[in-house]
Amino acid sequence: DLSPLLMFDYAAPKKFPSKLGKPRGVGQHPHRGFATVTIAFQGEVEHRDNKGHSGVIGAGDVQWMTAGRGIVHEEYHSTNFTREGGTLEMCQLWVNLPKKHKMTKPSYQAILRQEIPTVELPLQIEDDAIRHASE
Repeated sequence: DLSPLLMFDYAAPKKFPSKLGKPRGVGQHPHRGFATVTIAFQGEVEHRDNKGHSGVIGAGDVQWMTAGRGIVHEEYHSTNFTREGGTLEMCQLWVNLPKKHKMTKPSYQAILRQEIPTVELPLQIEDDAIRHASE
């Protein structure tokens, strides 16, 4: 069996100065047969594609793009991030779609931080680790 994960790309924190004009980023390029999941830790990333989808994600937000039967898109620093500058840190996971979903209709969704459920975890982990280490 092969892994459903095609690639994991981590963009370590990098400071970008403010800039006027065209935003930095990746120009138009095609994808087909997989999905990309992008998580922004710092900064803002903007998306636009040939199916009419667009959106901006910032710190704590997630972008899910399913390329399916094919999509041409571009990703770049948002207008605000380009103008203001700042630190960008993000990661992107490419997920291979199962054969039966390879020709699905392309889609895009930005999932904002406030829409993502969170769970409070008990802080007993450190206490337990200290107790076990002293035994």
